[in-house]
Amino acid sequence: MELFKKLFFDILDQNYIILYNSSLIWMIYLILFIILFIENGILPAAFLPGDSLLILVGVLIAKNILNYPLTIFILTLGTSLGCWFGYIQGKWLSNSRLIKKWFTNLPKNYHYRAYNLLYKHGLLSLLIGKFLPFIRTLLPIIAGFTKLKLKSFQIFNLLSGFLWVLILTFIGYSFYKSQLFQQYEYRITNILILIPIILLIIGFLGSIAFFIKKNIYSK
Repeated sequence: MELFKKLFFDILDQNYIILYNSSLIWMIYLILFIILFIENGILPAAFLPGDSLLILVGVLIAKNILNYPLTIFILTLGTSLGCWFGYIQGKWLSNSRLIKKWFTNLPKNYHYRAYNLLYKHGLLSLLIGKFLPFIRTLLPIIAGFTKLKLKSFQIFNLLSGFLWVLILTFIGYSFYKSQLFQQYEYRITNILILIPIILLIIGFLGSIAFFIKKNIYSK
């Protein structure tokens, strides 16, 4: 826990020199892997800020803090395993009380968008849905409901995970190289660090408020 706190404040203070410590770097990889796995595989954690986090990762890659190929591999693995976990939940736990409760507590418009994407685009919806918060967590579970073949699902799962990670980290990487970023580097980096934290807090509070409101009206 102490190491995690140190890592958090070092990044917040933009103290990048100390981040070249190998133990801290592997802590970053582990945290990113866990966040993407949970966001893509567990429905109540769908509010986690995967998109903005990947853009920040692209900036860290451009600063030579993270290794580009290794980062892409680890994060693709994290998001793909998360989606596979979601698929397994949909396939084997579709009638369980837990999954039904998760779906009941999710706004109906997300159900409609996810089912509509899967109906119109088939497994290609996994790629489209990757760029849509909540939908990217919901789609693999619904794919499991429909009993899609695991082999076909895994091919599109790996491809969509790879492209999602690659595109968003490349956006962050390219943004770091821009003249605007170089001119206001410290301020922009602080904003990029704070955005995932703010989105995380908003998503968490929003989820709590939704559950409370739903429980009040259901009584």
